[in-house]
Amino acid sequence: MSVYEKSGKWYYNFMLFGIRKHGACKGCRDKSEALEYEAEVKNEVSLIHRKKKDLSEVITIKQMFDEYLEYSKINNKPETYEHNEHKIEVMKEFFGEDTKIHEISPSKIEQFKAYMLNIKKNKKSTFNRYFASLKKSFNLIIINYRLDLFNPCKVVNSFQEDNRIERYLTEDEEERLMKELPEYLKPIVVCALTTGLRLSNIIYLRWESIDFKYGFIEILKQDNKGKKEIKLPLSNKFREELEKIGIKKKGYVFVSSKTGKPYVNIHKGFKKALERAGIENFRFHDLRHTVGTRLVANGADLQTVKQYLAHSDLKTTQRYLHPVSDNIRKAVDILDSF
Repeated sequence: MSVYEKSGKWYYNFMLFGIRKHGACKGCRDKSEALEYEAEVKNEVSLIHRKKKDLSEVITIKQMFDEYLEYSKINNKPETYEHNEHKIEVMKEFFGEDTKIHEISPSKIEQFKAYMLNIKKNKKSTFNRYFASLKKSFNLIIINYRLDLFNPCKVVNSFQEDNRIERYLTEDEEERLMKELPEYLKPIVVCALTTGLRLSNIIYLRWESIDFKYGFIEILKQDNKGKKEIKLPLSNKFREELEKIGIKKKGYVFVSSKTGKPYVNIHKGFKKALERAGIENFRFHDLRHTVGTRLVANGADLQTVKQYLAHSDLKTTQRYLHPVSDNIRKAVDILDSF
């Protein structure tokens, strides 16, 4: 039978003319009402098959985003998929999950842009992440269903982002921060400050990736943003933190004592520690900037830093020269005083 009941709700599930349809029979209280609802959906599919109705007039925002999440689940890391789930919920709420995709105009997307900045108070970079997911969702549905539909995102501009280094941790700030960090965050921050790894690589770091005998950490290319294999020396400071945790043969290194799984979100605890330490305008990712800055400031050449941080382009590494120029200016001031 193509209709069924689950947890007190009725659903339809059938394939007609090669088109799979599965969804809720909204408002249906029994099997007969569910069958009537299903018949209406089948009629829609028949109209599409007979070319009496364009498919884009039937596909909803929810269906489009479901396809995108299915793609994300297969092609992205678990943490990326979780972020995408959250973004999709926000966009479904704004656009309306029952809205047909052909009804989403460029002006509607501009309204979403204003909503994200002025109502939700998000940064421009945050909107860009949402916009990228929306654009990808339209591209996927157009390709998968061979729709004669123009992607409205193509005529909407994303915001330009300033990716220059903004912040790095001073030694005094580091000392204050370490005093305020909760115990579970200390080894995570030490890992960031001694390896320069991205947060996703740290959160999902496994014991199997750490070679204690020869003293190095290895991140496989499929697990790295830049699709490059990372091999870093294991510092004594980080080794001490790992020994405090209790070295194991396999599994994730940093796991929640409550769930036994990797931490889903450490930003809240990190932000509170920053507030207690009196450190402003600082993100977890700036710990990575701190590593690059400290290496350059203490004589490491740019090629070495580029390799250490697994940058694809030397221009990215050159950002860490700017804080050093501040030190040079101070040196000139000293010479001027003579």
